Amino acid sequence: MAVTESLPVVDAVRRELEIDEQIHDGRTLVRTTATLTTNIDRSPAQLWPLLTRPDQLAPWFGQICGDLREGGRFEAPRGARGRLLQVEAPHKISLTWEDGGSEDPLSIRLDPEDDGTTLLRLRHTRLIPQEEFDLVGPGLGAVTWEISLLALAAMTDGWRTSCLHDVPRPSSAWLASEEGAAYIRAWSVRWAAEAIAAGLDEGAARRAEIETNAAYGT
Repeated sequence: MAVTESLPVVDAVRRELEIDEQIHDGRTLVRTTATLTTNIDRSPAQLWPLLTRPDQLAPWFGQICGDLREGGRFEAPRGARGRLLQVEAPHKISLTWEDGGSEDPLSIRLDPEDDGTTLLRLRHTRLIPQEEFDLVGPGLGAVTWEISLLALAAMTDGWRTSCLHDVPRPSSAWLASEEGAAYIRAWSVRWAAEAIAAGLDEGAARRAEIETNAAYGT
């Protein structure tokens, strides 16, 4: 179907959220699975190097150090690290994402669409201590991936079909700007809505939304 009007950039991503509680060693942990799905105006083969080669990751995601082959370990920006569990070029990457003391599964799929775009699906499952979840909810971690997908779209001009115009590059200066703050707030609102749909109390979801905004200085 032809696009006849501009799609807001924040809605170029579709979101799903699952939430459930688990007990580990007497502690209550909240398992959240955030799924972000978007179409990029590139083929899987064109996108694959941008996700797997350090020199092509650096301009949009940041410096990655380590071995990006299956079984290899790597270090990512802002202290994150992980290990590649499964690599199926040019369609699937499964890895662990270690950030803040937890080791969580993360997967990225690239599937070709009939219109020539790639359906990119990022799925991140986290185990969060109950007290942390009560404070920030699922939004803080999910917004990190929103920023990454925006950066990828800006690098590739990959949302031209859906948004019909350039999208901003989410540099540190941009994130600190009025426009960047507006994006953070929009993402936070959307993840709060997903949390409510997943069964979280609305008051708790709105408090977490406020904390997510505050974490980014908005």
